Amino acid sequence: MSPNTNSLMPQNVMSALNQLQDEVAKVEQALLELKQKKQEVLQHQLSTGIESLSIQAHKVNDLANCLESEILNFKETAVEINNLYHNLQTSSNSQTVTNILDIKNLDFSIPTVITNQSQFILTAKTVNVHQQMNMKKLGLIDEISSSQKSAT
Repeated sequence: MSPNTNSLMPQNVMSALNQLQDEVAKVEQALLELKQKKQEVLQHQLSTGIESLSIQAHKVNDLANCLESEILNFKETAVEINNLYHNLQTSSNSQTVTNILDIKNLDFSIPTVITNQSQFILTAKTVNVHQQMNMKKLGLIDEISSSQKSAT
């Protein structure tokens, strides 16, 4: 406002205008503080959420490793039992030799989570039962499993 305008306004109007400007400044400051507080809350929620995802990813990968191990153990045991069953059938002069285990699919997909900095990728790893069995016989499966666990 120009000095001439100030002198034409009654004193009570000037006082009210100054008071209103003070109130606007207080409201603007309160709004700024609320925005900052909201940012802090969102940042905390994000940090907590990422930590939770990390824990869940670890659990998923642990379960995936256990499932892979159990599938391979199942297959290994079934092959041993199948051999015993065949020996029993042939020693009893059975005409038909049947299998205890029939694998329809050699490749199994197991869910897994890959973490890359703050990104989580839900994907699947493929386990080939016959390839894994051969690698286990050669003593390579334990080395691969430990290197996969250390990568997660």
